[in-house]
Amino acid sequence: MEKHFASVISYISHPLLMPMLGLVIISNSGTYAADLDQRSTNLIYLATFLMTFLIPLALMPLLYYTGLAGNLEFSERRERLLPLYLTLVFYLAAYFFIRKLPISQVYQRFMFSACMSVLLVLAVSYFWKISAHLVGWGGVIGLILVLSYKFGSDMMIFLVIAILLAGLTGFARLKLNEHYPLQIYTGFLLGFAVMLIVFSI
Repeated sequence: MEKHFASVISYISHPLLMPMLGLVIISNSGTYAADLDQRSTNLIYLATFLMTFLIPLALMPLLYYTGLAGNLEFSERRERLLPLYLTLVFYLAAYFFIRKLPISQVYQRFMFSACMSVLLVLAVSYFWKISAHLVGWGGVIGLILVLSYKFGSDMMIFLVIAILLAGLTGFARLKLNEHYPLQIYTGFLLGFAVMLIVFSI
């Protein structure tokens, strides 16, 4: 029962969903970055969903059926490399798309942070298996804190929910034996640090 619950949590908090989640948080943050008309918001949502989630996810089974991955979970460290390269390409496409739009730089910096996080996970994955799930949650929590302290927005409800979900995700990854604690903590700190650094520059 616990493993079934852990699997569900692991899927619904998939790293590919984090960019979309981050943009939803920004557009509902109450900051000036959220001051977009509905058409622009929908365009950003649609493009981000396609480029950072739907297209990369659709390509993953191809890696399995062509023998480039042993399973669809990409549990082995080296099996993650090609999916990460593909993910990075589409994240960069989303970043350059958002960069061309006449919108707040908050969106651009967030997507740039996401790209940097994927790049670092890719680099680390050549010699160590870091938790991409927790990298994503670290980035989301870092974003919430940036919006709260740098822009003076009340983000407490977002922060509490994100911390709870990050904790559940960490539990799930440990329960499924996908990671050990150091990989969980390191992943979270990496995503968190990248977000804070990019917004501090």
